Parts: sequence; structure tokens; C-alpha cells
Amino acid sequence: MFRTPQLVNTQCRHALSRSTLPRRVLTVPPVLARTRTYKAGKSGGRGRPSSSRSTRPFDPYPTAHQPRHHDLEHDSSNKLRLSSSNVAEYLEQNVSDWYSKSGAKTVERLLRFGVSKDAARPLLKVFRKHLEAGDVFRDLAYGDDHLARMARDLSSGNRTTMDRYCTKILYEWASHPQGQQALEATIPHEVISRMQTLFHAADLSRVSWQYTPARMSPPRKFIMHVGPTNSGKTHNALRALAAAERGIYAGPLRLLAHEIYDRLNKGQIVPLGMDPSPEAEPDSQTGFDLGEDAETGKKQVAVTKTGNAKFVRLCNMVTGEEQKIVSPDATLLSCTVEMTPLRTYWDVAVIDEIQLIADKQRGGAWTGAVLGLNAREIHLCGEESAIPLIEAIVRDLGDTLEVHHYKRLTPLVVAEKSLEGDLGKVQAGDCVVAFSRSGLFGLKHSIEKATKMRCALAYGRLPPEIRSEQAALFNDPRSDYRVLVGSDAVGMGLNLKIKRVVFESVAKWDGVGMRLLSASQIKQIAGRAGRFGLHDSDAAGVVTTLHGPDLQVVRKALAASFEPLHLARLNMTMETVTPVVHALPFDAKGSTIGEVFLYVSKMLPVFQFQDVDELTEAMKTIDSFTDCLTLEHRLLVQNSPCPWRDNYAVDGARSLLEIYREKLQVRVEEVLHRGRLLSKLNRALVLMQSPGRSPDNMTVVQLLSTLETVHKVLDLYLWFSYRLTLAFPDQKNAFKLRRLTELVMDWCLEVMHQTRLGARDAAAEARKAVMGRRPQQEDEDGLEATKVSMNPVYQENYHDPNGTFVSSALLCCQLNRICSQARGISTSLGEVSSSLPFTVILGCLHFFARLSRVVQVRATERRASLLRTTSSPSAYAHRPSPTVLTLG
Repeated sequence: MFRTPQLVNTQCRHALSRSTLPRRVLTVPPVLARTRTYKAGKSGGRGRPSSSRSTRPFDPYPTAHQPRHHDLEHDSSNKLRLSSSNVAEYLEQNVSDWYSKSGAKTVERLLRFGVSKDAARPLLKVFRKHLEAGDVFRDLAYGDDHLARMARDLSSGNRTTMDRYCTKILYEWASHPQGQQALEATIPHEVISRMQTLFHAADLSRVSWQYTPARMSPPRKFIMHVGPTNSGKTHNALRALAAAERGIYAGPLRLLAHEIYDRLNKGQIVPLGMDPSPEAEPDSQTGFDLGEDAETGKKQVAVTKTGNAKFVRLCNMVTGEEQKIVSPDATLLSCTVEMTPLRTYWDVAVIDEIQLIADKQRGGAWTGAVLGLNAREIHLCGEESAIPLIEAIVRDLGDTLEVHHYKRLTPLVVAEKSLEGDLGKVQAGDCVVAFSRSGLFGLKHSIEKATKMRCALAYGRLPPEIRSEQAALFNDPRSDYRVLVGSDAVGMGLNLKIKRVVFESVAKWDGVGMRLLSASQIKQIAGRAGRFGLHDSDAAGVVTTLHGPDLQVVRKALAASFEPLHLARLNMTMETVTPVVHALPFDAKGSTIGEVFLYVSKMLPVFQFQDVDELTEAMKTIDSFTDCLTLEHRLLVQNSPCPWRDNYAVDGARSLLEIYREKLQVRVEEVLHRGRLLSKLNRALVLMQSPGRSPDNMTVVQLLSTLETVHKVLDLYLWFSYRLTLAFPDQKNAFKLRRLTELVMDWCLEVMHQTRLGARDAAAEARKAVMGRRPQQEDEDGLEATKVSMNPVYQENYHDPNGTFVSSALLCCQLNRICSQARGISTSLGEVSSSLPFTVILGCLHFFARLSRVVQVRATERRASLLRTTSSPSAYAHRPSPTVLTLG
């Protein structure tokens, strides 16, 4: 089922409505949300689109593209401008407006936080009175850095921001002696005490001290390598890693972690301080920004095409869904940033794409790595926009920072003209970028029809392995893939021989509406053009657009300096969540916990909590399983790689949790079956192997969407299999199913091409082409099972999976059944009679049911503590490595 017509329709017009916020400001300009204006079709006027305007039908294969118009609001005279000096005055003069328009929602939130119903309204009235009188800001005496942060956030003119800050100030003031004294005249002491307890439980102003090993170690040395794409900023960092006695690489993608793992074990990375052999050739086929190492004749080679025995370093790999332990004695580790072990000491650490520290969903993992990595030397690679933020964090930690700037090695120029909407002008070596999944398929079809050149495809929902294969086909001069059609996924982790980047659109759906890409996003994508070492040494990268009006947006973005990042994201951890849960009412939902961090928690000005909207979507599912999930398990599920906005993937996650609740042991095929995905995967396999009529393109696109969801669910199962080993024992089978899913997805992409060519049997031709690229192997040939013994390097939280845990798991299972039976018996007895003997029996059974439930929860918590592996690679080293099925 496609849910994209509105997206495509909006993407064609870029219509954004103008919105305003309350204007009750006495001494500062009115509060206005800065938006782009809408340009009416025939009238040319501004404002909202007319209701009589007809909606264009969704065409998955458009033959023509309408030009886009981007009118930006350059006049910012009406934009609210606040400074640290007038924040207090602004809040004092607008607190009544907040009380009248947001008071009802605030009262509901206070009730969820544990404030009694009778005290909520009087509490807000007293707070409003003292805030208007200037007492609150005088008592709290905020510093300039906090006031500057408030001024920046409140200048957005967002009513939610106003509500958030007023609630934060209320809780902090209630916890201040002067505020407590002022409130006690009207508000019961119990209410104030509960508010103070919650405020102190959620206080994150000293969050860095949660990382004890790093705080107890000598000051760390941070080295930043910053520059635009194709500047060689990771060159020295990787060489320092290869030369380290104990080192770790933490990156954003599983593919990048695998490449580092593979190259270190093959001896292809030249350690710092050593020179490659004179005949060594640099390898430009890498997803990293290595710059000068790719130029032939240079002695600064970082990655060679062939390995050297002198440079071989044993390196293990740990990602959320895959782990490869080549040796228990390996002192190097390559991982995704979420899997970074923070209690192990390292000589050198490399954190890639550091600008993602500000990402709303994943940024907390980068923040945790910067705050908690226990390493002598930490290399940070990324954009220069992260420099001020890292400087502020490092200064507060007492560490040292050294910044190295890199310039682009090949020029990047903006074309004088766009393609003027003519896809026939697309050339070999072009990468055409769009931001709608359905639009990508239509664009691919239109380009192939107009140019007779074949297009590779790369977008975010495709598994990383498929994206990598598509990139390899595009790079291979022997293949017939001449053009790449992709989303912003091409901007990271893919090695691409792109000569020219063509933006089909410069706006992207952000979940609420269409928004222009930021200058940083445009630079990241455009920088893939003309990569050094992949073309002629003097070849410049070219950037253009499909439509004329977009070209000016790209030109301005590339000319603009990087906008500095202001906020590093914080995620929920057990250390931060546990005291908040204890301070909230016993029946508080998971989404309420997220609200506490957003509306109560005090943080340093450089930190911000993760995206609560995404968290709320996750908690909608998790809250229905609180009867079988401990707090730590709930946090585990919340941090799992489930796309919580994808309804089909969420159905798969619910099926997984339902089976876990019922049986405490989850089989992967049962998860797919209950989620109505196994039959679809089987039908896809049958369709791939069956002779006869080939499916049409629309059927293939829909099938591909289903397979994307299957792959997500399999990744989710594998993620749990490394953390709850006994509960998710089908790891080997899950790898096999994921391998088959990737095979069918590759076949789907090939079928669309064969259908366009008019092949008599497109399915058979596609099957032949795919099997030629990915020959099947016997099961044992694809295994990477390495039995490992006790690893002296990693000694954190290891527990023998064949030890006492088995009895704990069985006890949980038995007590679960006993508890259910006891509840059923007690309910039946209560319905039979209320006489004294039955009442006594009823009370005894209720007591037994509660006791068994307590023992069950304790056993489950014990199991969780024994299998805590999210930040410890030690347990990985002591377990048999997974069965990884690879296609040749």
C-alpha cells in the first residue's frame, strides 16, 4: 500500500502554509514562525492554496517534471529576536498568554508527573504571579550561557518551546529554597516535595559524571579532522588507528565498520609512521574520505589495493545485527557507534561523522562516545560545523582539543544551467538525487526511457548490502549501469564514481511538511561529485539541478559557510531513567518518562534530549508489554533498530514481543508468520523461481516494499539475538532468511530493468543476471563460525550462557504459568461465593499470585543484568560467533 500521493503532490509544488503564533509581546517584535511562502498557481499571489485547486493524480512513472519554485523569506524584520538580556522580560510579559492558551495541557502533564488534581491550577497561578513580578528569575539567577540558550530557542516563536521552558522553570523554582517558601503558602508540602524529587531525579546537569572510567582517567586528547567531502579528513585518523596497540573505530554504518574490520585484518591500512612498499598501489574503492592517499605516486598511502603482511592487525567487528570475532586476542575493534564499549581502555579511538552528534534520533550515541570513551587519544572526523559544539563539551570535561582543517582536493562547481526539466540531458556518470521512495522508481524509469542508459538505485530503506551492490554496479565500467538514482543515502558510506550530481528536488518531507534541505545536507550530497582518485586528477565535480529555480538554492548553499551546531543529543540510559521511574507515579507510561526529560530535566546549554515524537511512537507499542518487560528490557526495545513510524515493521515488532510474552522463546519464522510476512516472503521466492508471466512493475515495487519490511524485522530479531541469547535462539536461521530476502530484493530491481527492455521472460532473465552476480553457495561455505575461548582482553560482564541463567529462565517460564493459573483460580473462586472459607482461600491465592509475580520479575531482571551486552564486547568474545551467510 502506497502512502505517498500527498508527498509526491507536495514535492511537485513545494507548498508550505504560513503560520503565526500569539502576538502578545509588549517590548519585543511579534512571535512569528518563519516559513516559506506559497505561490498560487495562476493568480501568482501568496497565501494558502485555493480549495478549488484540483489535485494531480499520482503517477509512479511520470514522463515530465514540473518546475519547482522556491520563494524564501528574506525579510526577517518580523522575526522574534531575543538576547540573553531580555529573556526574563519576555517570559514575564508572556506568562499569562502561556497560562491561558497552554494551561490545560500543562495541567494534564502535571497530573501525569504526580501533582494532585486539586493543586495543579493553584500551582500555576502562584507561579504566574511570581514570574510576572520578577521573583522567579531573581531567585534562580541564571548564567549568561543558559540565558543565551533560552534566547536562541525562544526566538523560534514556537509555542511548544514556550511551554517547555515555563514548565522547566516551574520545577526548578519549586526546588529552590526561595521558590519553595513562596509556594508553601498555597500549595501542600507533599506536592512540592514530589516536584522536588522528580526535578532532582531528572537533573542531567552533571551527565558526564555517569561515565566514571573516563572521568577517573587522565585528561584525554581530542583531535578533530574536519573538512568538506573529498578532503581526506579520515586519512590520518585511520593510519593512527592501524598503528595503535589498542584501538577502536566507531562509525555510523555497518558497512563502514565492516570495511575497517576487513582492511585491518588484510593489512591494507598503512600504520602511521610506516611507509608502504614502493610498488604498492592505493585503493580508491573505499567508502571513506581518504583524499591524497588515492593519488598514484604519493607516499602517503593509507589504503592499498593488496594487503601487506607487515600491516596485518587482528580486528573484531561488533554491530547491532552482526558480530565477527576473528580472535580472542585481537586488540582492535571496529563497531557502529551505538556499540562502543565505554569501560574498556583504548590507546586510540576514531569516531566518524561527528556532526551526527546533533541528530535527533541517533545523536545520543555520539554524545555518549565523546563523553565516555576511555581512550588516551580520540580522533573525531566530520564537518567543521561541529567544532564549536565539541569545543564547548571538551572544555567542560577538562580535556584538550586539537583541530585540523582539510580543503577539498578537487574543485566543486555549480553548472551555469539546470537540465531545464529534460531528463534526456542526463549523462553517464550522473547521480540524480530525489527524496521520495516512489518518486525514485518513477525517476529511474523515466531516465532509462529517455536516455537508454541503465540506472542503479540507492535509497535509505534499501538494506546497506543492496545499496553497496548497486554502488559497485554503478562504479564498474564493465557493467551497463551508467547512472545512479538515489536519495540522501548517497551522501555517506558509499564509494561512488560520480561526475555530476543532479538534484531532482531541493526539498524533503520532514514528517510534517516539505522543507528545504539545509546547506549542510546539500554540501554533503553535492560533495560526492568528482571524488579525488576516482576520475582524472584534474576532474572537477559538477553540481546542477533538474529545474531552473532550484539551481539558485544549490548555489547559495554551496557558497554559504557551515552553520555551527548548537546542541548535542542525549538518549535515555538505565542510569538516567531509573531515578525518574521511581519519582513518577507507579502507573506512569513510557511516553511520560520522555516528557520528564523534555519538560523537567535540567541540562547544560549544549545538550538537548532526543526527539520525543519518535520516542512516543516507540512507547505506544512498548507500554502494552509492561507485564512481561522489565525496565531494562523496555529500554532495550526502545533503543532497538525498529522504524517506529513504519506500521508494517511495528507489526513485526509487536509479533516478536507477543511471542516473547507467551513463550519466553522466540522463533524467527513464527515472528514472520504472525506478522503476516512469512507467506509474502515465500510468495516472492516462488515468484522468482517460477516460469511463466512476469510480474508488472507496480507489483514488483509493492513486493520490494514488503521485502524491505521483512529485512527490517530480521535485523530486529538479530539485534535481540545478541542481547537475549536464550530467548532468541534462531540466529543462524535469521541470517539465512536475511540472505534470501536480499537475493529476492536484488531480483526485483533487475526485473524492472528487464521489463523495460521488453524481455520475453523478464523474471527468468532477471534471475539469470542476479544469480550470475551472486552465485549461491552451500551452507557450510558461507559460514563464518569461529569458536573462541576466554578472551583476556575483554573482561566485562561475562556470564556463561550454560550456567545458572538457564534455571532462571525456566523458573521465569514456570512462574509465569503458575501466576496466570493462580489469578484464574482466584477470579473463579471470587465469583462462586463470598463466604468466609472462600474469602480466606481467595486472599491466599491473591498473595501467592503477587509473590510469584515478584519472583518472576526478579528472575527476569537477573537475566537482564547477566546478559547486558550493549556496551560490552567481552561477552561477544566469549560466545560462538554467529552464522553469517554471504553470497559470493
